[in-house]
Amino acid sequence: MRYRRFGSSDLEVSEVGFGVWTLASDWWGEVDDKPALLRAALDAGINFIDTAPVYGSDGIGETLLADVLKASRDDIVITTKCGYDIDAERKFPGQSERPHDWRPESIRKQLDDSLRRLETDRIELYQLHNTRIEPILADDLWAELEKLRAEGKILELGVALGPAIGWVEEGLEAVRTRPIVSLQTVFNILEQEPGLTFANEPTVRDGRIGLISRVPHASDALSGRVTPDTVFPKGDHRAHRNKDNMLDNFEKAETLSFLWEGTGRTIGQAAVAGILANPAFTTVLPTCTSVEEIQEYAAGSDLPLGGEEKERLNELYARNFDHEDRYVMPLKSSV
Repeated sequence: MRYRRFGSSDLEVSEVGFGVWTLASDWWGEVDDKPALLRAALDAGINFIDTAPVYGSDGIGETLLADVLKASRDDIVITTKCGYDIDAERKFPGQSERPHDWRPESIRKQLDDSLRRLETDRIELYQLHNTRIEPILADDLWAELEKLRAEGKILELGVALGPAIGWVEEGLEAVRTRPIVSLQTVFNILEQEPGLTFANEPTVRDGRIGLISRVPHASDALSGRVTPDTVFPKGDHRAHRNKDNMLDNFEKAETLSFLWEGTGRTIGQAAVAGILANPAFTTVLPTCTSVEEIQEYAAGSDLPLGGEEKERLNELYARNFDHEDRYVMPLKSSV
């Protein structure tokens, strides 16, 4: 495992991180032995663990980490998030969002609740979770976040964009005007916007802010674990993907076999290495539900792309992989 620094901060994290949301919910399949996955992540050299109060129910996305933090606190860079009211009902049944509450006094309580559930005295990276434009513009909110940082409860700030893909204006405003060291966005070698737009911002190019990639395997189109004929069960998060979009991605992926055939990489490792070939990205958060997936994807850090592979990948992306899309994914926005 190799490591990179978040922007201008002192936070050095593994190039491959671990997202807890698959342990806290069954939206990507059921995980029976949750501690085994956490142990496997640490054994693979992963030190960056990403969670949020809204993962699962009753804050379980944080409480299930308490024991591993007790055992390895100084070796782990923990990131959790704020914004959602986890006591409120979801806007619609199923996997819709809960309401946000960005009042400064609410954010302070949310942080204190997170610290209690995690049984720790600090959060290394505190991210605004799926924020719209208004909280990014809210000076009173950022003043409160600065107070919390001055108190030592959080070390650094970040913004996590979502749900779905897009939020260009929100991300640009954050990296241009706010004291953050990270920006999390959907990014994979098939779907590189708006990640490339963020990567070209001066604060990212000069190393002040690092990017975090989520959905790095394009909802498994780049994992080798599903096929275009796979039917996801009801409740599986991948079922929300437009079917034509998934088919487009599978067909585009066929042009990238040079990244795994004869290279010693699996398809999933090539997807990780392809993201890390862009120095703007500090770490990648693959979606894992088994020890085997953690071990495979973590090893992608040690299998970087060569110069010719990078160049060929960039050329194919610029030509849309010589593919005519059936469906163009719209970019979400609150502006």
